[in-house]
Amino acid sequence: MHLNDLDTPAAWIDLEVMERNLARLAGYTRAHGLVLRPHIKTHKVPALARRQVELGAAGITSAKVSEALVMARAGLSDILLAYPVWGALKWERLRELSLLSSLSLATDSAAHAAAVADALGADRSRVKLLVEVDAGFGRCGLSVDDSLTEQVARIAGCGMEVSGIMFYPGHLKHLESGSLDHLNRILGRAVEAFRRAGVEPRVVSGGSTPTWAHSHLVEAQTEIRPGTYIFNDCNTVDTGACGWEDCALRVRCRVVSTAVPGRAIVDGGSKTFSDAARREGGGFGRLVQAPEVLCEKMNEEHGYLNLDGSDFHPRPGDMVDVIPNHVCTTVNMHHTLYGVRGGEVVDSWEVAARGLIQ
Repeated sequence: MHLNDLDTPAAWIDLEVMERNLARLAGYTRAHGLVLRPHIKTHKVPALARRQVELGAAGITSAKVSEALVMARAGLSDILLAYPVWGALKWERLRELSLLSSLSLATDSAAHAAAVADALGADRSRVKLLVEVDAGFGRCGLSVDDSLTEQVARIAGCGMEVSGIMFYPGHLKHLESGSLDHLNRILGRAVEAFRRAGVEPRVVSGGSTPTWAHSHLVEAQTEIRPGTYIFNDCNTVDTGACGWEDCALRVRCRVVSTAVPGRAIVDGGSKTFSDAARREGGGFGRLVQAPEVLCEKMNEEHGYLNLDGSDFHPRPGDMVDVIPNHVCTTVNMHHTLYGVRGGEVVDSWEVAARGLIQ
């Protein structure tokens, strides 16, 4: 099947670009002695997670128990749940997950660690804990201050093994002078606090797609968890972490109307892309065929292309491709991803973990 034969809207992957992205980061981590544990939130496809492992990833990262179970049932055997999992139903699924996979779990309170330990009972020994510290993003994680040693000691006393530290440098998009120095100071203090609590942090897990190429400069870090790098998107380009040539996923849409002067309407709206706004440059995606054309607005089923000032004049029925602003939320809208090589659809995958938010 040719790419033009797909029904629209359709999320498709340039396989050469994707493989290059995967190989680049796998090579980087090998060269710098870092463990690669990619986050599957971007693709949500077991076959792509297995490909990441084939290229050298030690395991995978997930946020939700439900999506982690999809991966474990498909044979992925080393999983980090980088999320403070709360609730009896989730803890019961956590037990199943621990029987299928080597499992680590993020926590940032003794109350959480104790509740999980009580819920798992004798199976608690199957799950290791990573204690999350706040490296500056301000979302989850213990503050790295004078109370950290006591809090780590309390977590370690809950009956589950603490294997190390987790952090997320989500606030570091454009690395400015001194930002990594500040991060190194925070992590250095955290490591000292863990050791004072009698916990040796064998694992220091961090990293993100915008910062992956600088991970070797984070002195305490032992593993990284980038996710978006497999496909990249407009926001990743805006951080400087990649170029447009590194964006592997596009959404093929069809122009359905040009009745309004200066405007074309495509059949992909917020239910195709999500309504993620671009951090820089504005708009709701990048039109591959005419990057100067602003994807200016989205309704649920309509995407608006502003043709003013452009020589691009599509006709109803024409196909166009859009690089999404945020590829992770876009993939979560689609049942199927299509693998394309040389214009031919050579593979397809069910997005098996789509919509799994529990």
